[in-house]
Amino acid sequence: MIVDAEKCVGCGMCRIYCPVSAIQVVNKKAVIDQDLCTECANCQRAKVCPRDALQKVPLTWPRVVRSQMSDVTTVYRGVNGRGTEEMKTNDVTGRFKKGYAGIAVEMGRPQVSSTLRDLEKMTKVFAQHGAEFEDCNPITSYIVDRSTGKIDPSILDERVISGIIEVTVPIDRLQENVEALIAAADQLDTVFSLDVVCVNNEDGTNDAREILDKAGIWYRPNGKNNVGLGHVDK
Repeated sequence: MIVDAEKCVGCGMCRIYCPVSAIQVVNKKAVIDQDLCTECANCQRAKVCPRDALQKVPLTWPRVVRSQMSDVTTVYRGVNGRGTEEMKTNDVTGRFKKGYAGIAVEMGRPQVSSTLRDLEKMTKVFAQHGAEFEDCNPITSYIVDRSTGKIDPSILDERVISGIIEVTVPIDRLQENVEALIAAADQLDTVFSLDVVCVNNEDGTNDAREILDKAGIWYRPNGKNNVGLGHVDK
């Protein structure tokens, strides 16, 4: 995103619509910090500029990654936004089988954001602990070596509002992976949330919960009904 300085009147109305605080008013003109900007276009989409001074510019590689991951109107791999159906659609997609658990790590949030360099720190942790990366996920598509979790070096300094890493692990390696992710937190320059999903047993018990309980790892049980949010290929 750029600001047409000739049109801008410096009202600052666009500032509060930037989810990463990349817009400031300097010398009575709005200025966008290009390092912080995630190309989400939220400032323009809000339609608060009285002079239509906020403009999209053609994006090339690697900066286009910012738009793919942050602009909810971007169609990437056939899906709007970040291009992932996410693990929460398991009730209709059946992605996680008995004996396995799904783990998702969402890196960054609005006002914080994340670089792909920080995302790589976590993909490498997963790779070291036997996780299988989800194919239908944009972060996975940026990984050039799944055995190491290495992400394409050309995009490591690109910034996104957030990025979700999704993997599947054998249930007996769940504790190992979760503990390794928590230990890696000190290496990060952003925040992350950690999610675990596991199919319930016929008696209603859940292997993932039992493992996390025994390991003393706190979590908040959660569930979603995703009527209409997923699909099954026929």
